[in-house]
Amino acid sequence: MARILVGVDGSEHSKRALRWAIEEAQLRDARVTMVHAYEPARVRSPYTYSYSAMPGTLTDDLREQEREWRQQQEEQVRQHAESAAARILESVVDTPKRGQVETLVVPRDPADVLVELSRNADLLVMGSRGYGGFKGLLLGSVSQKCVSHSRCPVVILR
Repeated sequence: MARILVGVDGSEHSKRALRWAIEEAQLRDARVTMVHAYEPARVRSPYTYSYSAMPGTLTDDLREQEREWRQQQEEQVRQHAESAAARILESVVDTPKRGQVETLVVPRDPADVLVELSRNADLLVMGSRGYGGFKGLLLGSVSQKCVSHSRCPVVILR
């Protein structure tokens, strides 16, 4: 069965891309994989960077606390991204059709993920611009990278 990959970030362009991908999948008897990639948590630790002046057991305890704190931050970011992906799907797809869309939430650079996944896809669909900072551009940086490096045909929707 054919596979249509669609990158979403919640922007109107990406929602249009998801709608188009679902319609195209029905015509091609293909399955749709909606990809929502996000930047991993990059939070500044509340713990000190230098443990050199502390006794070893205290240092070990602080490192363990810091590791647990980082895991909690990463989990919160992951949950937020999964929730965002679910809201995007709900805003675009009728309830009966949601089962036809596989959702993939990945903690990596969106362009890198989409290019990598394009190796096993028949078509990559995305919006021309997402939530990047330069509104006057015709294509966003993720779209440009995907057009240049994708391993399958790419459809860009405005």
